[in-house]
Amino acid sequence: MSVPSTETSLQPLVRLLGYARYVFAGLLLITVILLVWQRYGMEKVVELTGDHVPLWVEDDRSGGGASVASLERKGQDLIVHCHIASKSPWPYCKLSFNFLKGEKGMDMSRFDFLTIEGRYAGPGASKFGLVLADIEEGLTHLDQWQTYKINQIDALDLPPDGKVFVIPIKWFGVAQWWKDMAKPTLAHSAVNVDNVARAELMINGGGKEGEHVFTLHALRLHGKMISRDTLLMWIVAAWVSCAVGWLAILTLSLRSQLRDSRAAVALLRTVNKALELEARDLAGQAHIDPLTGVLNRQGLRAALMSTSSLLADPMAVIFIDIDHFKSINDTHGHDVGDDVLRKFASVIASGIRSSDRLVRWGGEEFLIVCPVTNVHQGRTLAENLRRALHQQAWPADLHVTASFGVAQHHERDEVGVVIKHADEELYRAKQGGRDRVCAYVPADMIANAAAA
Repeated sequence: MSVPSTETSLQPLVRLLGYARYVFAGLLLITVILLVWQRYGMEKVVELTGDHVPLWVEDDRSGGGASVASLERKGQDLIVHCHIASKSPWPYCKLSFNFLKGEKGMDMSRFDFLTIEGRYAGPGASKFGLVLADIEEGLTHLDQWQTYKINQIDALDLPPDGKVFVIPIKWFGVAQWWKDMAKPTLAHSAVNVDNVARAELMINGGGKEGEHVFTLHALRLHGKMISRDTLLMWIVAAWVSCAVGWLAILTLSLRSQLRDSRAAVALLRTVNKALELEARDLAGQAHIDPLTGVLNRQGLRAALMSTSSLLADPMAVIFIDIDHFKSINDTHGHDVGDDVLRKFASVIASGIRSSDRLVRWGGEEFLIVCPVTNVHQGRTLAENLRRALHQQAWPADLHVTASFGVAQHHERDEVGVVIKHADEELYRAKQGGRDRVCAYVPADMIANAAAA
C-alpha cells in the first residue's frame, strides 16, 4: 500500500495556481488592449449623405412663407440652394434625412458626435441649425410631425476653409415649444436619440433675403463599435466570471485533495493498525519458541513481569530434560530430533493446567512454572507427565523418556534460586539413572512434616 505524499497531493493545486497566473495575466493584457483600443480606435462611422439614406429639401412655403429651396447633387456633394424671402417671421430652408423604416428609426444613442464638412455662400452669416426628431414612446404619432420629440441645436457657424465641424450629441437640447405642447413627464423631458426618425439641417442665412448656397460635403455620425460603459460591463463580467470559475475550480480541487487526504488518513490508520497488529505479532513471536510453539526465556520473563500471581506462594518449578537426546540427533538426524521436540512439547503442554507456563529453556531442556502449587503437588504433576511420555508413539519408533527436577519457590527466595534448585534436582535425577523425578524439599519442610 502506498500513501501519497504531501508534495504529490499538492501538485494539482500548484498547477492550478500556475494556470491561474497565466489566465489572469492574459485577461489583464486583453483588458488593457481593449481599453486602449476603445479609447483611441474602435471607431464606427455612419455616412448620412450617401445614397442609402433618403433625403429631400423643404422651405417655409408650407407655413405661408415665400422662401424657395432646391437640391442639386454634384458627385458626393449636396448643394442646397435657398432663396430667402422675408414674408414669414422665421424664413428657412432645410435639408431632411429620413431614417424611418416601418415604425423604427435610427438609434443614435451609441454615437458620440456628428461631423459636418461644408461651405456656405450668400449675403448672410454661415449659420445653420440641426434637428434630430425622435420617436417618443407614448407621445409620438407617426402621421403628426409636431408630436416627434425635437432635439435641436440653433445658430451653429460653419468653420472657415471647409474644416470639419464636430458637434457632440450632448449639445442637443429639447425644444421648449415641444415641451409646452406635449407636456411630457420628467422622464420624457430629457434629450433622447435612441429612435431618430429624421435629421434636419436648417438654413436661414441670418434671415437676410437673397440667394444662399450651402454645399454639404459630408454629414457623419461617429461613435464606438462598443461603448465604454458596455465594454467596462463586459470586462467586469469577464473578470467576475474568471474569478468565480477559478474559485469553483479551486474549490473542486481542494475538495478532491481533501478526499485524497481523508483517503490517505484512512489508509494510514489501516496501515498503523496493521503495523500495530504486526508489532504485537512480532512481539509475541519474540516470546515464542519457533520450533515448539511454547514460551522461550523472553516469554517467561514477560509473563513473570506481567502476571504477579505467578510469583505468589506457593509456586513450583519443574525442570525437564529429554534423556539421551543427543544420540537421537546423531542417529536419526536433526529433522527427527525436531519432530521429537515438537511432540515432546505438545505432550507436556496437554498435561499441564491453563495457568501453568511451559518454557523451552534451551536445546532439549524445558521448564514449567506452576502457580499455587507446592513441591509435593509439583512432584505429582511431574510423575504424571513422565508416565504420559511412556504412552506416546514417537517418531522413528523411538522410546522417549525425560528426567524431572522439582523445587518450590519461597517468599524469601528469588526466582533464580528456585530455578537453580530445580536444575540441581534434575541433575540428581539424571545421575540416578534418568527417567525419574527428583524434588528439592528444604530441611525445615522435612522437620515440619516429621513433627506433624
